[in-house]
Amino acid sequence: MSAAALPKPRSREQIAHERRQMFRRLAHYMRRSSRLYALGVATTLVYALLYVAFPYAMGRTTDAVIAYSRLAASDAPAHTNAARRIAWMCAGLVAVALARAAVRYFSRVEIFNAAREIEYRIRNDLFAHLQRLPQSFYLKWRTGDLMSRCVNDLTAVRLMLGPGLLNLAQTPVLMAVAVGAMLYQNATLTGLMLLPYPLFLLIARGFGRRMHGANLAVQEGLADLSSHLQETFSGIAVVKAYAMEETSRRRFDVLAQQLFDRNVELARVGATMPALTGLLPLSGMAIVFIAGGLQIRAGEMTTGDFLFFMLMNYELGLPLFMLGWMFNLVQRGTASMTRIDEVLSTPPSIADRAGGAPIEMLRGEIELRGLTFAYPGFEARAPALRDVSLRIPAGAVVGVVGPVGSGKTALASLVPRLYELPDGMLFIDGVDVNQIPLATLRRAIAMVPQDPFLFSLSLADNVAYGLPETDMTRVRDAAERAQLAKDVADLPYGYGTLVGERGVMLSGGQRQRAALARALALDPRILILDDTLSAVDAETEAAIQAGLRRAFEGRTVLVVASRVATVRDADLILVLDDGRIVERGTHEDLLAKGGLYARLARDQEAEARRREALAEVEAEDTL
Repeated sequence: MSAAALPKPRSREQIAHERRQMFRRLAHYMRRSSRLYALGVATTLVYALLYVAFPYAMGRTTDAVIAYSRLAASDAPAHTNAARRIAWMCAGLVAVALARAAVRYFSRVEIFNAAREIEYRIRNDLFAHLQRLPQSFYLKWRTGDLMSRCVNDLTAVRLMLGPGLLNLAQTPVLMAVAVGAMLYQNATLTGLMLLPYPLFLLIARGFGRRMHGANLAVQEGLADLSSHLQETFSGIAVVKAYAMEETSRRRFDVLAQQLFDRNVELARVGATMPALTGLLPLSGMAIVFIAGGLQIRAGEMTTGDFLFFMLMNYELGLPLFMLGWMFNLVQRGTASMTRIDEVLSTPPSIADRAGGAPIEMLRGEIELRGLTFAYPGFEARAPALRDVSLRIPAGAVVGVVGPVGSGKTALASLVPRLYELPDGMLFIDGVDVNQIPLATLRRAIAMVPQDPFLFSLSLADNVAYGLPETDMTRVRDAAERAQLAKDVADLPYGYGTLVGERGVMLSGGQRQRAALARALALDPRILILDDTLSAVDAETEAAIQAGLRRAFEGRTVLVVASRVATVRDADLILVLDDGRIVERGTHEDLLAKGGLYARLARDQEAEARRREALAEVEAEDTL
């Protein structure tokens, strides 16, 4: 999050509530993949039986081999049947081993597929939810942080629900079946062998919180590093222009070192727990050697039974070791799911209202009634707009001018409901904008923002971005009216030219005209131009305005401009200053009043004459 929205310290009750909410959301996703999880658990039960069957069969085969060796040494006639029996027992061992491997494979596939399904659903839901959130949300959150949650955190959740959940389900079942079999075989030796194992609970309790905190710190470090990378690559031109490469590199080094230290701490905690739990099977093996050896010597245990206990101790060591690894996955996954749930739990403050107006088409009449607005998160500052009242008839062209920071862009952004606004302040066709279905509202409005954004697609696809499909007839017509068509011939592949990320292949003026063409291609009822022509020269601006006169016919147009010349032909011109409408009227009326508008016009005309004179001097020097 930005510095303006740093999270406040949370109480223990808040943290507990967030974890409960996170687990409820996770359970919802898991229920949708319950069939795969059920198959995985069912195969786990079969695997547990085969898990014990192999050591048991190995012990019985060992006893049979020892008995056969005694018969062979004594030349007893029964040794031929004993040899045949051993051959069948060896074949059974192979069959059990193959069956165990097959069941293990099937259980892993089912549970891992379930984890992939959940990852797919969460990713889609997260992306869809992010698109529903208002612009105010993105003022408070860093892009790199959101990307990290959509990629790194989601991967950690998948690992928790796949390998982590598999071991969480398998290990207790394996332990229960194995202990039951050993108790049936030799209760005394089983009790002695399992004496060290309860220590695992103490180890897990001691390392649990440290592991959760270390995982959360790593995920936050990844988010910080991703944010720095995203900002650096997006603003690489600024970094180079100001020779800030070394400063950016040093900042990256600091963030990378922090992430390295956090990963080292996580690795230290994660490695210590398996190392300690790995000592438990070794302690059990030492007990089996001592106690089992004494029982064999006393004739209370066969060699096969001794081998069975040795193999079972070895078999229990692996899931116990995996339990420590699984514990790490679960802690990392829950920390990551908490971060994902933090985004999913953010309600879309701009959404269709229950019982909204059943409107399918808008005419374009706009009315503001005492509108006061402050950007979300900056309510403590002076409002961007104050007590603005205005009525724009459908089909009218309205210009909005004023000094920097006067509220022009805020006014343009509220009409398509990009920000939250209280009821009773903005009406379209006489209906409160909050009651109009968003699909109807956005379909009727096309807005060209002050900072035009182009996607890494072809020029034609960018112009046709809001259309159901790329209609080249509409693309060419829109490009003609936006004075973009004359530049297409200079592009290597015409309309099929890839414009690069954020339109880097085009000039600033070309990007603005491409964004204008995209809006014109939609044929909207309401057209909003937010300082759209600021990056084009005066000659091109005049040509665009001539083409726009035809485009303005039959629709409501709101033209926000920094240059007075851009709005001089508007039906009504509004002059904003400090969030208020201080003047309104036609171009001639406002000039006659001699107020702020006339002063802006004089200053801009003088600046234009100065530039023309400077250009003439430079031309003479060139000659």
